[in-house]
Amino acid sequence: MEVTCMSTTTSPTVSPTNKSKSNLNRFAWLRRTFIGIAVTILSLSGIGAVYQAIAAKNDQRSYPPPGRFVDIGGRRIHMVVAGNKTNHPTVILEGGMASFSSNFYWIQNELAATTRVVAYDRAGLGWSDPAPEPQDAQQSARDLHTALQAAGIRGPYVVAGHSYGGLVVRAFTDLYPDEVTGMVLIDASHPDQWVHIPASKNGTLNGRSNLITSVLARLGVVRLFELERGLYTGLPDRQAAEMKAVLAKPESWKTSGDVLLIWNERTRPQINQSKSLNNLPLVVLSVTEQALFADVLTNLQAELPDLSSNSLHYTIEGATHGSLVAQREHAMIVAEMIRKVMESASTGMRLSEISRQGDYDE
Repeated sequence: MEVTCMSTTTSPTVSPTNKSKSNLNRFAWLRRTFIGIAVTILSLSGIGAVYQAIAAKNDQRSYPPPGRFVDIGGRRIHMVVAGNKTNHPTVILEGGMASFSSNFYWIQNELAATTRVVAYDRAGLGWSDPAPEPQDAQQSARDLHTALQAAGIRGPYVVAGHSYGGLVVRAFTDLYPDEVTGMVLIDASHPDQWVHIPASKNGTLNGRSNLITSVLARLGVVRLFELERGLYTGLPDRQAAEMKAVLAKPESWKTSGDVLLIWNERTRPQINQSKSLNNLPLVVLSVTEQALFADVLTNLQAELPDLSSNSLHYTIEGATHGSLVAQREHAMIVAEMIRKVMESASTGMRLSEISRQGDYDE
């Protein structure tokens, strides 16, 4: 008889004690990794905050306010006034969402030879003191009017607004119609634009994005990477440096973020309910190089000339939203269009007639 012996093997077993040790080791590794990442982030944040604080103090010494301060009841508004000829309307230059007076160097310098030109900083921007609460377009317009009166700069005015500044000059004209003789909208915002732009990119999101940018500015990120260089590329070195320094301040982004957050609730109805411009001379300037939402913004721009029965819509080839004021070539066209509005206001000629006499066509 043949007997077959069969052997059996058993798999090694892991004791509960060994499994617990393995889990503890894995947890300890994850904990050390998390702590390491957190320490690195905090260290970099601390370094960035120190870098920003030191650079900001240097900026205060290097870039003092180029204009003068006007008190508007416990707050100061900074304005730069150029030109002393008062036989024409005073031109008021209103900046974009985070922009301020330095951005208008080319336009202001060009027009100052023939008329008085005021570029200023809205509350919380540039060198102006912040407002006690987020400001809508009408509140900014009232600030501007109060500052002009306090500075002894009476109307009539030709108002020119770039980007969000377009809404402010429309609010200003609605509040003080007898003092405004002409308007120029420089690739101006439309009150309804956030309604037409996808919800994921609406004004609330952009407002929160600007508030996040204010945190990044506090950590030196905006300064280090020049996140907003498009606003000042093309300006003379001094004005570009002023803009870089001021835009690196977290307060600038907190202010603009707050403005965006109240856009639909407060500013939009204010502008949409404003009175007709009737035959007020109006030039609408648009660009061909829209970075985002080109179709939406182009269509909305096409609505703006209908605000007045005496309007001209001119598109500047090759221009971007920022280059209209920052690059000399495009800024000179803007200045020329402001002159056309002044001519229409003083002579009573329609802008279409003045345009046919010059180099520009509708």
